[in-house]
Parts: sequence; structure tokens; C-alpha cells
Amino acid sequence: MSKALAFHGYRSSPSNIQWLTRPLADAGFDVVTPHVREVEDGYEAGLRELPAAVAAGHSMGGTVALLLAARNPGAVKCVVAVAAPVDRRLQMQYMLQSGDAYLRRLANELASLGSKLDQTSPSRFIGPGMPPVLYIRGTEDRVVPRTHVDILAGLSDKFNFPLEVVEVPGMGHSPQGEELQGRVASAVLKFVERCR
Repeated sequence: MSKALAFHGYRSSPSNIQWLTRPLADAGFDVVTPHVREVEDGYEAGLRELPAAVAAGHSMGGTVALLLAARNPGAVKCVVAVAAPVDRRLQMQYMLQSGDAYLRRLANELASLGSKLDQTSPSRFIGPGMPPVLYIRGTEDRVVPRTHVDILAGLSDKFNFPLEVVEVPGMGHSPQGEELQGRVASAVLKFVERCR
């Protein structure tokens, strides 16, 4: 059975991403869901599980999935990233400018990482050999701006890897409710059929 790695978001847990793990399991993958604290330890946990057919994740977990594929060409067949920061320094700057106190607090936590922000930003490592990527984002996401899709699209053009972007109308940073979760599941199932 093919393996799929699925990473949860910051301060979350594997049980909070069943909307992502369920379609992977439905597609026939053996789904591994490490519990992680930050991108760095998520990357290390993922590294121990490679090779994998799919690396998937939500928010910080999507950053982990992209980083695993970028830094280990050939070890991941495809990536599913949902609302994932592609450049963590850019994400920090965006959140620092926000009027939202929670986002500013998160930005300060990111700032404390210093140079680790660059070392854990997929945009710094994506190059030749990057596998196909499905990037899903909500049109109402106030945590990760669309700029990250644009960065990924530019890298896709430069390094010639397939990128499919699905924007879900009315979805915020994560899919809330059956309808939005169903749309995400449908996009994931359709994409991973090609990842075996």
C-alpha cells in the first residue's frame, strides 16, 4: 500500500485534519499523521517516513509537506498543501502588519526563530525535481494571503513542475462544515489518483 504523510497546522493535532486524512485513506493510501510542534520537527518526522507517495498538510503542515518534497527530490511523488505559507519570512511580515492581535502574536513567535525561518521556507529550496503540487486555499483566508500562491506559481514556471490551484469560495483558513470539507476532499481525491 502506498504511504501518504499528513501534517496538521500549528498548535493543532492530527485529529483536527480528518477532512484531509479521510480522502487520502479513501484513495487507498496508508496515512501517517505525526504530531508536530513546528516546521523543523515536522520535517524531521517526515524525513523518517520517506519515501512517500503523498506529502500533505494544512497551514504549517502544508509548509512541512512542501519542504519535504523540495529538499528530497524523488522521495515524494506529489504534494497537497492547504493554506500553506510558502515563504515564512514573508508570512511573518504579513502577520506583523495585521490588525489582528492573534496574528501579531503568531508573527512574534515566528520572529523568535530567526534564521530558521529561511531554513524552513519551501520557496528557498524548490527547484528541479519538484513533484506535482495541489495548492488549496479559501477565498476568505485572512491568515495566509494569496501572495503565497503567486510565489509557488512563479517557481512552477521557473522549474517546470505541475501546479494545480483550487480556490474554495467562502472558505477561510480551514474548511469549516460539511460542504467546504466536501469540496476539499473532492479536489484531493481527484489529484492524488495521479500520484501512485
